[in-house]
Amino acid sequence: MEQMSITSLIANASFEVQLIMLILGIFSVISWGIIISKFMTLSKVKSETKKFNQLYQTNRNFSALYNSIMNTKRVSTSQMFYEGLSEYNRLNKNGIKNKEDIIANIERSLAATVEEELNNYENKLSTLATFGSVSPYIGLLGTVWGIMNAFIGLGNAGQATLSTVAPGIAEALIATAIGLFVAIPAYMGFNKFSADVADLEKKMNKFGDDLLNTISRQLSSNNSQDI
Repeated sequence: MEQMSITSLIANASFEVQLIMLILGIFSVISWGIIISKFMTLSKVKSETKKFNQLYQTNRNFSALYNSIMNTKRVSTSQMFYEGLSEYNRLNKNGIKNKEDIIANIERSLAATVEEELNNYENKLSTLATFGSVSPYIGLLGTVWGIMNAFIGLGNAGQATLSTVAPGIAEALIATAIGLFVAIPAYMGFNKFSADVADLEKKMNKFGDDLLNTISRQLSSNNSQDI
C-alpha cells in the first residue's frame, strides 16, 4: 500500500479540489506580497513621522523647515506641513489678509492631505480583508467537494474500509487547512496594518491642530503675514 503524504494527496486530488487549492495558493502569494510591502511601507512612514515631528518641535522657523523638506520624499506630517505652508504662501501671494480666511483655507488643505495620505496607507488592505474572509469558505468548499467525491467512489466500490475512505477524506481536509493558512496571516496583517493606519491618523490630526494653532497665534501676535 502506497504511503500517504500531503504532496501525494494534493497530486492525486480531484481536478475540482486541485483547482480550489490553486486559487487559494494564488491568494496566499498575493496576501504575503501585500503583507511584506505594507510592513515595509508603514514601518518607514512611522519612522519618518517620528523623525519629522521631533524636528518640528525643535525648529519653529517655519520658512527654514519648509525649505529643508521641499525636495525630499514627504509622508504623513511632513506632507501636511508642506501642503499647509504651500497653501499659506499661495494665500499670501494672492493678497488675502484676513486671518480667519487664512486659517480656514489651511485647515481645508490639511484635511485633504490627511485624506490622501490615509488612502495611500489603506490601499490594498481591503484585499487582505477579503482574502481573510473568503479563504476559509473556499477551503470548505474544497473539503465538501472532496468528501462528496470520496463517498461517491465509496458507493461505487461497494466496500467501506479505512484504506478506501482515508485518502479521500484526507485530501478534502487539506483544502480547509490551506484556506486557513491563507486566512490567518491575511486577517492578522489586516488588523495590524489597520491599527498602524489609525495611529498615524491620530498623529496627523494632532499635528494638524498644533500647526493651525501655532499659525493662528503667530498671525495674531505679529499682526502681519509673516510666520
